[in-house]
Amino acid sequence: MLFENMCRGDNDHGNGVEYKSSKRKELVEGGYRIRGNMGDQWSDLLGSNPGDRTFKVPDPMYYIA
Repeated sequence: MLFENMCRGDNDHGNGVEYKSSKRKELVEGGYRIRGNMGDQWSDLLGSNPGDRTFKVPDPMYYIA
C-alpha cells in the first residue's frame, strides 16, 4: 500500500523537514509524481521534492517554530 510507511516510526530520525523530504523522495524514486502538496506547517512544504504546487493552510491551534 502506498501510504503504509508514511507514519514516523521509532527508528526514524531527523527534524520534520528532513523526515518529510525523505518520504517524498522515496515516492518520487518509486515512480510517483507529486502534483500538489498541502500542509498546515512549513515543514510539510519545505525541503526536496515539494511537488508542482504547494498549499499552506492555516492552523489557528498551534504553530511549530
